[in-house]
Amino acid sequence: MKNQPASKGPEARFRVVRSPGSSLIYPFPSTGWRMREPKRILAKLLGPGAHLDRIEATGEPLDRVVEILRQVVKCRRVRRFLSDTYGFDVALTPPTFTQLLEIPQINFVETPTRNLEMEVVSLQETRNPDDPVSVGNLNRVLRELYRSLSEIRDLGQTEYPELLLVREITPDRVERTAEWTATLGALRGQLTGFLFTRGQARAVEQAFQTAFPRSKQAHPLRKTLAKVEHELGFYRKCLKENRKWQALGLDLFQILREDGLVHLLENLEELGTLLWNIVYNSPPIQESLGLTGIEFGDVRSLFEEERVPVRNG
Repeated sequence: MKNQPASKGPEARFRVVRSPGSSLIYPFPSTGWRMREPKRILAKLLGPGAHLDRIEATGEPLDRVVEILRQVVKCRRVRRFLSDTYGFDVALTPPTFTQLLEIPQINFVETPTRNLEMEVVSLQETRNPDDPVSVGNLNRVLRELYRSLSEIRDLGQTEYPELLLVREITPDRVERTAEWTATLGALRGQLTGFLFTRGQARAVEQAFQTAFPRSKQAHPLRKTLAKVEHELGFYRKCLKENRKWQALGLDLFQILREDGLVHLLENLEELGTLLWNIVYNSPPIQESLGLTGIEFGDVRSLFEEERVPVRNG
């Protein structure tokens, strides 16, 4: 894997998205800038049938509503890109989120008690499986997914900088490759090498080459045996992450084959920032957002055009 700029860590990119009533969320300070004709832009964003007069009657800042809706449009673009490119959907359904609660970092939540102490709560025990997935729920998933993928990226950069099989590796080939390396290692004599097992060793190498025909640097296997055995440690870690994110439909091997890990992390970071900005800037326009149909208790309102139509504007 090629070296990439040092990561600042997932904590530097993902913040905890709290409910709009949280005391930890404040609107951005005013800069004195005013949007020209925000009502006209709002009409373009929401289209015919929108409650424009009712939104205006709330007295809430229309320019803030416009900016939030533009962030929603960007969220939807990122969702489509992730789905089309990586094959998983961030608009989590209740069944998918319920499965993801098997991951402890997503399931267990710290909440303050009346005595201002922190209590650890299990969402599996307190949440109805049919409950809609909230923005806060999604943020927990994105934060843990980003952390997991960052670990894979960092591991590749530090311990596996030159992966010989990465362009052709698949989950089913990991253990098959382990069998080939183990067999070839057993055929190698301590003093004689492959002198008396040349035919058997050649058969193993041919099977290995058939599985990885384009991985030229990995052949012949008898010369790269130590490197391939070491590389298998990386792919076993990837297998573990694939199992962890099975409910999401993540295929880490496909992402690695297409050299898409860094780009995936960038898009997850962008989505996390967009969600943060939407929630962070929402307190002054709660009534207006409600009139548009945006609900932070249900991520579908952020992502699904059929539920809340928002156009480019």
